[in-house]
Amino acid sequence: MDNLTVAEALYEVADLLEFTGGDPFKVRAYRKAAEAVGLLPEQVAGLARSGRLTRVPGIGKAIAAKVTELVETGRLGYLEELRQAVPPGVLDLTRVPGLGARTAMLLYQRLGVDSLEALELAAREGRLRDLPGMGPRREAAILEGVARVRRRPDRVSIGTAAPIAAAVLQHLRSHPAVLRAAVAGSVRRRQETVADIDVVVATRDPAAVQAHLDRLPPLPRAVDPVLVPPEEFALALFERTGSAAHLAEVAGAGQGIAPMGAAEADQSSASEGPAGPLRDVLDTLESDVADAAVYQALGLPYIPPELREGRGEVAAARAGRLPRLIALKHIRGDLHVHTTASDGTATLAEMAEAARALGHRYLAVCDHSQSLAIARGLSPERLRQHVAAIRRLDQWEGFRLLAGAEVDILRDGTLDYPDEILAGLDVVVASLHSHLQLSEAEQTERLLRAIANPHVDIIGHPFARVIGRREPIALDFERILEACARTGTALEISASPSRLDLSDQHARLARAAGVKLVINTDAHSARELELMPYGVGQARRGWVEPEDVVNAMGLPDLLDWLSRPKG
Repeated sequence: MDNLTVAEALYEVADLLEFTGGDPFKVRAYRKAAEAVGLLPEQVAGLARSGRLTRVPGIGKAIAAKVTELVETGRLGYLEELRQAVPPGVLDLTRVPGLGARTAMLLYQRLGVDSLEALELAAREGRLRDLPGMGPRREAAILEGVARVRRRPDRVSIGTAAPIAAAVLQHLRSHPAVLRAAVAGSVRRRQETVADIDVVVATRDPAAVQAHLDRLPPLPRAVDPVLVPPEEFALALFERTGSAAHLAEVAGAGQGIAPMGAAEADQSSASEGPAGPLRDVLDTLESDVADAAVYQALGLPYIPPELREGRGEVAAARAGRLPRLIALKHIRGDLHVHTTASDGTATLAEMAEAARALGHRYLAVCDHSQSLAIARGLSPERLRQHVAAIRRLDQWEGFRLLAGAEVDILRDGTLDYPDEILAGLDVVVASLHSHLQLSEAEQTERLLRAIANPHVDIIGHPFARVIGRREPIALDFERILEACARTGTALEISASPSRLDLSDQHARLARAAGVKLVINTDAHSARELELMPYGVGQARRGWVEPEDVVNAMGLPDLLDWLSRPKG
């Protein structure tokens, strides 16, 4: 019973509870547990057998018992009971962007819509517009959403794929016939989602290595190995890493590449940085730079894997204009985390100590504001008490605990706290959590109004997307960038693998517009502070340099930036 299967079962429980009108806090608890299992660097089955599941942040006794049942028996009675109340096809409806559980149940109860096919037919026949909240424009959006679902390939997030890839590498490296092994493909390029796991192996005994691979337990992702003699390792790693577009760009730079050996390491490697269980996973996946020799043979500088997408990187390399990419070693702190004051699972002290253990120099605690009731958002009075607790705890030498808030942007673009409260905070992250189906014009105006507020420092996860579960909101991003450049407001790259928002291409546009970026984990547990490498990988894919990133600043510069007058 692998982690992905368990996580998917917990997500399904959450979805079915939401469908059947279950307690929203219970729904949220199952979703948080599912995400925690999906990010585990070790197998959940081992934790269940040893009784250690409740040590995982986000998994309490009740959910641990259900995970143990699933692991030990291969089935979950609670999930089967919930499935009886909701036809299987109705659950598929929520894969359509903007179509939530309540609407899906309404469609089923009123129109008998119980599948994507039935939903598409009802929309084409104009039958949806008679329901509350529906109309011709919503029908058209649903049809486009159904088309998107059908186009979406079967992929998992990099947060799910990376631990699997690390386990495969460890398995390979345990065999004496494996002389060298590296992950290639989309995992090495740190793409947001991954279809399969490419590995390149140098060996003189491919039959023995293949037999060793065949002894791997069943994995939720296909492993695609390439077994080559050592002298062909560099070229194979190069060929299996770059996208087709990148390889086409490189093909125009030279020819006659011969097999070659190892080369010097990339000094900007994202493998440098803080320690921790998730950090260990990414250390295992440290990019082998043997393929630097390929670029050397072509007369090109080494192109980091994250840039190999065919987006002008070869021309930039020829001209000596490759960016000096941000790396984990440049990150000095995290400016958006949560505690038990709202919906986090760790206390103030636990989050601060975990950040210090990772080598951070500062941490901004930004619990939710009052409108997000499901996340136990803080009333003004509770926020004042919370800020006072942060100030009392902030007594370390060489480490600052900053008092902030993640403030909801309301439907009209105003903020969830008045200005006099915001003025007393060190960091204000303004985010969209509701009314995500508004038009592009309405969403853009909401964000523009928040950006114009002189107390807002950062726009959190700007497109409000959840990869594979919620599509990005519609925005006029050019206008957003103009406003941020004018006011000095930073845009967040959420390091959570379920978000990675901004996207790599939006991050690149922001950098080109002179807009500051900040890479935050949005951690809701101490362990989630270790998600930072995923955000750094996303920033690297966006050609981001250390100078572009607010939390690559030392503390004095950060405090100056936070106290700057906004334009």
